[in-house]
Amino acid sequence: MSLPLRMQNLLEPIHDASGVELPPRFAEALRCVRNGIVRCEKMGIPHQTVLAALMTEAMPRLVRACGSSAAKIVLERLANEVSNADDNPTSIQ
Repeated sequence: MSLPLRMQNLLEPIHDASGVELPPRFAEALRCVRNGIVRCEKMGIPHQTVLAALMTEAMPRLVRACGSSAAKIVLERLANEVSNADDNPTSIQ
């Protein structure tokens, strides 16, 4: 099964999606998610809590949308990029 998003630069925010095949209404959905994160920050919800909530919602949806094999590929690619990132990992990473 092909993945809906290009699997390179998973750690980079998308600022220019030209040339990338994105799902319908992606920009709108991304804006909603980013606005939700900002609202959580303004409410004083700790960053780690927001991240945990996002992962809790995202992982089952990823598996349902792509299947377990494709989800595994995405997560392996993400893990590879995280382990090769230039910045210093935190104790949580």
